Amino acid sequence: MHKTLMARRAAAAVATAAVFAAGLMTATSSMAEPAFDRKLSTVITQVKADPNYKSIPLSTSADRQWFFDESRALYDKKISKEQFVSDGARQFPGYDASFTQLADLLSAS
Repeated sequence: MHKTLMARRAAAAVATAAVFAAGLMTATSSMAEPAFDRKLSTVITQVKADPNYKSIPLSTSADRQWFFDESRALYDKKISKEQFVSDGARQFPGYDASFTQLADLLSAS
């Protein structure tokens, strides 16, 4: 069990490093789901490579936590893509296109 916890923490550290590198977030809560971590890392790599992507200003820990929770809810199919975009546009006006792109990428198989 201890080795499993250590492996999850290592995976979370890799995902967090990818998030930092992308400039998408400057800090994040504990990420403990390897499949979600991999997906989020892939999405971050994709938006980082897109010169037209408008980075969402997640400047506070509350913003980062909100984003992480919303992304996780979308990934787990607890909310729809439309709800993710709507919530994002309400939280960060003017970033509708960014949330739409993220929703598409997070929802893709």
